[in-house]
Amino acid sequence: MKNYIYKSVLVLCFISVLFSCRQGSIKNPLPSWNETEIKQQIINYIDVESKNIPKEARVAVFDMDGTISCEAPLWFEIAVAVQGMVDQLEKDPSLINKTEYQYAKLLSENPSDTTVLNHWVVNNVNYMDSVIFKAFDKVNHETYVNYAGKFLNEKEAPNYGMLYGDMFYQPMLELIEYLKENEFEVYIVSGSIQGVVWSICPQTIGLDREHLIGTRQILSPDYKSGNMSFIIQKGIYLPKNDGNGKSLNIYSHIGKVPVFAFGNTTGDFGMFHLVSSSPYPHMALMLNHDDAEREYVYEPYHGTAVPHWQDSLRLNNWVQVDMSKEFHTLWKTTPAAP
Repeated sequence: MKNYIYKSVLVLCFISVLFSCRQGSIKNPLPSWNETEIKQQIINYIDVESKNIPKEARVAVFDMDGTISCEAPLWFEIAVAVQGMVDQLEKDPSLINKTEYQYAKLLSENPSDTTVLNHWVVNNVNYMDSVIFKAFDKVNHETYVNYAGKFLNEKEAPNYGMLYGDMFYQPMLELIEYLKENEFEVYIVSGSIQGVVWSICPQTIGLDREHLIGTRQILSPDYKSGNMSFIIQKGIYLPKNDGNGKSLNIYSHIGKVPVFAFGNTTGDFGMFHLVSSSPYPHMALMLNHDDAEREYVYEPYHGTAVPHWQDSLRLNNWVQVDMSKEFHTLWKTTPAAP
């Protein structure tokens, strides 16, 4: 009888501990977020509303630069390209006579100097044409992916005292995991070149290449070496992953209308509109960079000003997520492997 009572007590204790753990998990599935109304909206959507969405329709899309990773003062794509041009300069110093290589050298020495980037914007200089295409023209695409991954995981980012590869937002990583745990299929849809998205997201987010949609560079297949390879050419396959281009590429790649979207600029409005067209419960959120102490403050558009962007959020019931108010812990808490 004593053994029976003892075993019963053990079972009850185990159940109690398990229940407490589950309750704790349910109460705080996003520990790096502050306890705000927006956090509760997100939890309610994922825990409650999404249960009315068929599993095959639970598709979530995230922008990369400025949404799940830091894009200031340089976003990953540009930081990698600048280093690629610096490497070219070391091999051929005469390239310094070309304006874009002078810019690259200046940015490598002082990445926080936004004069060059402002020049591209103000003078409508195509940064892809003047920097990215030149840095890796005629390079094997897999070589580029490996180069970008090595750079991002070894190079310290300016002003932050951490590796580029660690400059992901912990709250966003938690949100992505939370969605996956609730049987959402998650995709990254970035305006950056596909190779750089492939280089850093698989190990950081745990998504395979099939779920990483970047702007696609034109590639030329090469069979001559006996092994299949793809050589980078100057140019991209249109449309670029920006604005309505994001919607078109999501439709072409996934073949479904997402029900959840998270971006950080007006360039993400295209995929927001796509999400809003879903017949199922849906949610679109925009991260607003208003945290000068921990990061940067900047408007959510590139190039031409969009002064009434908040009106679009209100009219479409899209959610503005202020970084300073919503994020308790900002940076990725697990450092990149040495």
